Amino acid sequence: MTTTGNGKQNLVRFLSQNRPGPRMGMGHYDRLLIRSLAKNNAAEKWAFDITFMGREPEQPVAVKDIDPGLQSASYLGYSPLRLNKLPWFVTKTAIGMADHGAKPDLYHSLSLGFPCPSRSPAVYTIHDLPPGRFSDEGVVPVWAKQAAKEARAIITPSVFAKNEMIELLGASPEIVHVVQYGCEHDVFNPDVAPASAETLEKFGVKGKYLFYAGGFTRRKNVRAMLTAWAAIAAKHPDVTLTLAGPTQQLQALVDDVKPPQTKVLGYLPHETLRSILKGSEALVCPSIYEGFGLPPLEAMALGVPVVAVRAGAVPEVVADGGLLAEDGSAECLSAALESFFANPEKAQERVKIGLERAKLFSWDTYASRIYEIYTNIISKS
Repeated sequence: MTTTGNGKQNLVRFLSQNRPGPRMGMGHYDRLLIRSLAKNNAAEKWAFDITFMGREPEQPVAVKDIDPGLQSASYLGYSPLRLNKLPWFVTKTAIGMADHGAKPDLYHSLSLGFPCPSRSPAVYTIHDLPPGRFSDEGVVPVWAKQAAKEARAIITPSVFAKNEMIELLGASPEIVHVVQYGCEHDVFNPDVAPASAETLEKFGVKGKYLFYAGGFTRRKNVRAMLTAWAAIAAKHPDVTLTLAGPTQQLQALVDDVKPPQTKVLGYLPHETLRSILKGSEALVCPSIYEGFGLPPLEAMALGVPVVAVRAGAVPEVVADGGLLAEDGSAECLSAALESFFANPEKAQERVKIGLERAKLFSWDTYASRIYEIYTNIISKS
């Protein structure tokens, strides 16, 4: 426990696989979590530091540039992913030997892939477990069930994800806490200006467009979306399907399926992505496995229609605020898109519902729930 001029503080050490540095940066969730906790740190009862995977970058990164809510930052010295196939005792011992600084009151790992040592109580944030369902999503560490058994709490963003923790990790339901993510309402709101025609022309996009933002793996279901669009694009010659994300992989899928009126935009800066999303006819989210569904939430907060799939946690986020295809097949996605185009009044009704629904998701509320979990663990330690 750390002592300051304001009295005693409980020290939480975050473990992050998302290294800061040139062209890197922290994971979106990691940064928003730390910022919301720092903002809601009543009477400064809590202190935070962070350990990143890998070696310290050659170009030093100041703690204040990582996040003002952190006291210090250190580096593990190697990637914890190297430990995925080692026995659990060896893994947690190796992490503990590389751990720096004063003993924290608890560890909060921001992903299952960066396990906590056994020096203090362990909390994990686990968004979902795609490697447990899809062979192209990596592997679940061999010690994952043991880590879950020793954890004091697992924080996950949906009932769907909680059920995955119970089924795939054997986690006790009592320690798995569903805490839905917040929405950055200062960033995503109806007052955001849509992308200008000049911005869109840089990407070769003119006129109306649908928008997809995400990855390319099987669970993202991009091939089905492209196949669905290929089947109906001729009926909508003034609309382009745009895709933001990893250029090479997404373009390979487009080249294979060959849908007309389709553009791959590549990775977009956060500000550009927001404005392009705002100006779209709809966000298309074909994913069949998500632990939450942040893009649909951000689209709803902007007042943009959502066409998604009734799968994973997306229905928990979208509810009646979007149009949900019954499954992720190309046929169902085609039908959902055609329904969207054929019923603009219904789409606007869903937009109104989505705007109100997005207001329910708050990072301040998220921080309050995390503090409740921390406090309960500390009181029992």
